[in-house]
Amino acid sequence: MGRDVAQTSPDQETCTLQHTSHEVSLAERRFKLWEVSSIESMGSFRALLAKWRLEKSYKKLYKDDGVYLLLYCMRGSRAQRALLRDYKFFTDIVGSTATAAGGVPVAAVVTSLEDYPKDMDNWWTKNKDNLEGLGMRFSAHACITSLSDDLTSSPAMRARRNRSEQVIRHLIYESCRIGIETPRSSSPL
Repeated sequence: MGRDVAQTSPDQETCTLQHTSHEVSLAERRFKLWEVSSIESMGSFRALLAKWRLEKSYKKLYKDDGVYLLLYCMRGSRAQRALLRDYKFFTDIVGSTATAAGGVPVAAVVTSLEDYPKDMDNWWTKNKDNLEGLGMRFSAHACITSLSDDLTSSPAMRARRNRSEQVIRHLIYESCRIGIETPRSSSPL
């Protein structure tokens, strides 16, 4: 987005409980990005309610605007069990390209890699097979830092942040372009 728009928390509790949209322009095209909370720290009833709300919202969004990409964001250090639970939660609703013909592409966005040695994309090289072994399939990936732009940061950190923003923008733009060119089924499920 180029600025902070989403509420974040370093605590275990999820701070985003509603599905919130944010608009962004990329290469003179407008995109609507929907932020959806993790169910990792929710109890069974709250998780069931969140899943019902998401499924209802998703079906309406799919019908009205179309859905071209799901960005599955995860911290590079997050527990695998939580990753898998959330992944299944979302892909059960959207039918990822790995599980359904005409499904929505799911791209992995690995965050919090600002201190990762050298190239952040090496995280993917080291962890991709492990994620696939858990049953998590992705159409694309981006390994990034999601730190805010800070003029007092080192030149290397500012370059890393700038590169991260460009990688995400390219991923979104290209996925939408491909999605428009590739017919989708008329039903999200």
